[in-house]
Amino acid sequence: MSGGKRILVDESEWFRIQREASRQKDVLRNVPALIREIRRQTQDDLERVFGVMEDRQRSVEQVVEGLSEQTRRLETETQQRLRAQARRMAEDLRATAEELRGDMRRQLADQQRRLRSEIAAERDQRRADIRRIDTELGELVQDREHAAVVARAALSDARAMHGLVLGTLPHERYAPGRLQSLEATLDRAGENIAQGRFDAALATAQAAYQELGELRLELEHREREREVLRAQARGELLLVHLLIEDSARQNARDEHGEVLDGYDLDVDYWTHGEFATLRKETEELRHRIEDDERPLSADELRELLEHRSPALQERLARLVQRAGGRQLASQQRVNLAEAVVRTLEGMTAYELDATTYLGGDQRDAFFARLVHGNRNAIVVEVAPAGPDSGASVLRVLSYDHDTAARTELEERGAGLMRALRGQGFPAAAPQEEAGTPDPAYADFATLSEPRALPDSEPPPLSRTEQRVLPQASTETEPG
Repeated sequence: MSGGKRILVDESEWFRIQREASRQKDVLRNVPALIREIRRQTQDDLERVFGVMEDRQRSVEQVVEGLSEQTRRLETETQQRLRAQARRMAEDLRATAEELRGDMRRQLADQQRRLRSEIAAERDQRRADIRRIDTELGELVQDREHAAVVARAALSDARAMHGLVLGTLPHERYAPGRLQSLEATLDRAGENIAQGRFDAALATAQAAYQELGELRLELEHREREREVLRAQARGELLLVHLLIEDSARQNARDEHGEVLDGYDLDVDYWTHGEFATLRKETEELRHRIEDDERPLSADELRELLEHRSPALQERLARLVQRAGGRQLASQQRVNLAEAVVRTLEGMTAYELDATTYLGGDQRDAFFARLVHGNRNAIVVEVAPAGPDSGASVLRVLSYDHDTAARTELEERGAGLMRALRGQGFPAAAPQEEAGTPDPAYADFATLSEPRALPDSEPPPLSRTEQRVLPQASTETEPG
């Protein structure tokens, strides 16, 4: 004859409604204030980016002062166009700062399209300017003496441009080996001059200068794009970081969605360490953005903005919802156990003796023990029916030192089911378990001992056989 009865109590629909209604608003409760802070910090970061660009332009201007007349005019015009482009970009970014949480993908696509258009337009303009200079120089080169002067000036201009790119722009990041190759080209032009081959030297130096000018433009635009994306990525990940810190402890709620005064919801505890894992991943990404030894590319930063940051925020929302749902489910298990205990006390001469959680863990099964004057005992176990299911499995285990009639146990189970349904719990018909109840379930001192499981591994949810453990308590409240 079995002394165990199992009753499934379905709370999944109730749980779903509570989860949708209560948790999401907690995750985002301070978002407007956070957005304002992120917008301010991102704006400061962008101003620093444009400050670095301005410093680089001043370095260029110093080099330009030492160029030949025609080349100085060309580079002055180029500088004016680059400054105008930088001003437009700054104005655009300031204008879209209010849309920081808007359509990020659209903004990034527009930004990239404008950048490519600017690079193409600037390249075409420089080529037209260089053709004009070539025509002017061709008119000057009428004799060997003039050819020598013009060739040396062209080589000097090209070497100045080479030094400028070498000293101010990350050429190896975007065009590895290209500057070294152009340096070899300039060395050949120098050899041509030494050999008196001024026409060949001029053609070689001018071709190298054109390539160096286009390389500078490309590097300038690509570094500008990467730094702007990095500033935006910093802001996005700072937002995720602040949301995580703001969400670490939530308001605990009862089964009606009302805040429980004096109780906090520890999101990391209720998610078995998943919250800490999310926090660690976010911090690693933030450090990665600042790593100048292994810098993220523009494409990697764009992917972070478009996909990784939104994915982190979605995970955060799910974790907070899951933590709230688990806390609510834990509270509901306590409420169900309390209803069962009251019912059994009314049906029998048993009285509540002790309560505890399996392993002392509020995320796990809740136990209550009732005792009779004749030393008989009833253990009530309310365990999760499955991971985040919202349903509970109720087991009523009878430990009788005398002989309890089978009909008495069956009537007890049926009466308990009717009583639960009468109190609004959707309880299924009781099922009899084979064999006799394991004595370990009646030993609350052992049942309460913490189990040595890693935080990342959820405890078992089924109870067909227990090696269980936590500390007995007569008054246990979920936190």
